[in-house]
Amino acid sequence: MSYAHDAHGEVDLLADLRDASRERLLTEIGMLRQLNGTAELVAARREVLASRDAVYGMSAELGELRARLKTDVHYARQTMMQAPTWRVGAIVLRPIKFAKRLLRKK
Repeated sequence: MSYAHDAHGEVDLLADLRDASRERLLTEIGMLRQLNGTAELVAARREVLASRDAVYGMSAELGELRARLKTDVHYARQTMMQAPTWRVGAIVLRPIKFAKRLLRKK
């Protein structure tokens, strides 16, 4: 073990205490830096997991919206086809469609 010596060649205990305190502080600073790095890693992981959960939620919401749109479109089509004007138009066009089919076959 080496000791610090003062100008007269004697062992300087105060300098040894300062060196020991400095070493302890440097060790604590190193530990805190490592913990801070770990905390940053944990925070980044938490952020990634939160983003993943948000994407899953949006995907589920998109699926619900697609199902609702399909139902709404089906309902609108059924309502339109039950309207009197649609029915009259379909009745009027039925012979024309039949004639077109006959002409295409020839």
